[in-house]
Amino acid sequence: MKNLSASSLACAVVIGILAYSNFNIARWKNLNVIDWDVIGFYAYLPATFIHHDYRLEFLRGHPEYGAERKFWPQTAPNGALVHKPTMGMALLYAPFFALAHIHTQSAGLPPDGFTIYYHQYIHLSALFYLTIGLILLRRTLLRWFSDGAVATTLLVTGLGTNLFFYATTEAAMSHAYTFSLSAALLYLVSKGHDAPRWRFTALAGLCLGLMTLIRPVNALFALFPVLYGMQRMTDATERLHWMRQNWAHVLLFACVAATVQLPQLLYWKSLTGHWFFYSYLDEGFFFLKPRVLQGIFSFRNGWLVYTPIMAFALAGAYYWNVSKHPFALAGKVFLPVYLYVVFSWWCWWYVGFGNRAMIDSYAVMALPLAAVSEQLLVRSRSVRRVWIAVVLLAIAFNGFQTLQYRYGLVHFDGMNARAYLASFGRLTYTDAYKQAIRSPDYERAKRGEE
Repeated sequence: MKNLSASSLACAVVIGILAYSNFNIARWKNLNVIDWDVIGFYAYLPATFIHHDYRLEFLRGHPEYGAERKFWPQTAPNGALVHKPTMGMALLYAPFFALAHIHTQSAGLPPDGFTIYYHQYIHLSALFYLTIGLILLRRTLLRWFSDGAVATTLLVTGLGTNLFFYATTEAAMSHAYTFSLSAALLYLVSKGHDAPRWRFTALAGLCLGLMTLIRPVNALFALFPVLYGMQRMTDATERLHWMRQNWAHVLLFACVAATVQLPQLLYWKSLTGHWFFYSYLDEGFFFLKPRVLQGIFSFRNGWLVYTPIMAFALAGAYYWNVSKHPFALAGKVFLPVYLYVVFSWWCWWYVGFGNRAMIDSYAVMALPLAAVSEQLLVRSRSVRRVWIAVVLLAIAFNGFQTLQYRYGLVHFDGMNARAYLASFGRLTYTDAYKQAIRSPDYERAKRGEE
């Protein structure tokens, strides 16, 4: 214990609190982990391995599956039934689905893909991947920042942001997984650059491939391996020289990332006759009308309204300009592009707690956040105390708002200034709050009018 560093202790505390929370929430005890978006992520597995029908033909004439919220396919123009999300999450769930299937059979329960152990094992998979992600994020940050700065960054990221909610209450959603994959990608890129190793290269390609297969917009994370070590665009010649010298690693990385997409392409080709199929149909992006300011500051799930501590990470983005960090150029390019793309989506408020789409970027945001923490921790004792107080306040504030969301006092899509003020600091309903809720018009939103 004498050699236990602050960052390793912080990492253990975050993982311990997440584990305790996971085992003590209603979703763990009841059969409602596989619900809403998770239905689409998960449905590939029972369809393929239990019903032995990836084409979902068994659903025809059985409306009860839809009524029971077990399968929600889309209908392609040729009449084929197609899963709406891509299969990235199903691949990550798969080992835990297999364990649940074995456990279910040994317990004498119906092995239908939806009895209790399937819910519990899928829920636990998030904790498994998140643990790996946090450990690798810690190792990455320690390459450039002090132990104290890394410790505060881990506490803020794991407990002071809406990642906490999406690692506990709705753990089976995609965000804890993509956070972990991005943390692993940053670690593997930074670790494998100076002394390239085949396993680092292959695993980095696997991480990027899986992230993209979960959410295609995550292809933007390719900026980090491509631009690693560059401070400005004029460094491109040096970077291209490194790629030529290590062309076999570059090729392996690209091949692994691309190969991960192959099952999805084969699936679409088999069902629709096309290698690419847009399964979201009438849901799309409005790149000429991005809602960046609303996505960040709106009371309707605005990112900084419900995760205000990340304002320090945004402020720390200045670090990209003044440091010689090898991720500097990638970070400067990634952040504005990611914000633009994410908030061009028709549903820019991303129904849920806070703006959950931003969680995917938290491993990246941890770098400038750690830079801010580093600067504040070397100041006077009073500045250090204020910063620690801010971190603890952010954790407490996030925990309280998480409780409010669970109790329905932070609405998943209907918040506004009146509703926020009416529920602020409360854990009980008021008439003022109920009357203030205004859910958006989803049909208008799909046309880019909301």
